[in-house]
Amino acid sequence: MAASATISNKTYRVIALLQALPRHPYKVTSNEIHQRLISEGHDITRRSIERYLKELSESQAFRALVQCDDSATPYGWSIAQKQSLSIPGMDAQMAATWDLVSRYLTPLMAKDVLAKLEPVFSEARQWFERHRPMGKRYWSDKVAYVPRGFHLEPAAVSRGIADQVYDALYRNRQIEIWYKDKGESHRVHPFALVDRGAVRYLIVRFWNYKDFRHLALHRLRKVHVLDEEVERASDFDLDRYLKEGNMNLPYGESIELVMRLYGRAADHLYETPVNGSQTLREVSADVTELRVQVNSTEELKWWILGFGANVEVLKPIKLRDEIRDEMLRGAKRYG
Repeated sequence: MAASATISNKTYRVIALLQALPRHPYKVTSNEIHQRLISEGHDITRRSIERYLKELSESQAFRALVQCDDSATPYGWSIAQKQSLSIPGMDAQMAATWDLVSRYLTPLMAKDVLAKLEPVFSEARQWFERHRPMGKRYWSDKVAYVPRGFHLEPAAVSRGIADQVYDALYRNRQIEIWYKDKGESHRVHPFALVDRGAVRYLIVRFWNYKDFRHLALHRLRKVHVLDEEVERASDFDLDRYLKEGNMNLPYGESIELVMRLYGRAADHLYETPVNGSQTLREVSADVTELRVQVNSTEELKWWILGFGANVEVLKPIKLRDEIRDEMLRGAKRYG
């Protein structure tokens, strides 16, 4: 019984150790792995980690998976670029799910994040290749993903930046950053990362200031993770922060929006409402009135202007005037 428990504990620790290894060319030292496992609640010594790493890198089953860079001390450990652990229980439903995840995420997520999942996506594709029926259409020929709206390519993030930021967020550590073309560095407390499609924003506090700032991840030139913990991290509630509209540009007060939509412009709002406060009323055969409580932001204006001539804002008057003036300026552009 004792021997079985020992084997079980070792297996669990080895799995946790493998999960802590980054994919090449990134690498970590045995001390960094030890700190991570301890923070996750594992009772393990650094000497044990070094012994496990040596056993894995020399074993027949894992030596192609686990890499050691011994060109300098301390040694750096990583997972081989094109290797991955097999996913247990891969079947048609799981492979189909991962295939869809891959295609849904590709237009939404940055390439450095997708690269982390590529081994999983690859295994799903290989499963379909092995189980492809003769003369039948392939899975990807039967399901398509077409994103709504005009698509922008994600902003390019410098190599290694995302890994450092994710590590700091995971371990709740302050970071030193070099932003855009600024020569000096700044110490910040990172609280959350918000993906807005083409751009990812890091929510931080500078030094000991109380206000939150949003830093575009692709504008970070360099990041250094510090040993000090983020101050008042437990006080930050991301869900509440987002519900309060803090990621809108710029921040705006709550308003009751009343506008009329013409033709079939309101059709999609019956199935995909703005939010739970929305009401729709048919004024006439081709006119629908929308009432909804929203935050007054630049993004709201962009959405309204997207309807072109098929929209008329009634309230609030200030927003009505802004939309009218914007449309008149646009009309003048076309003579």
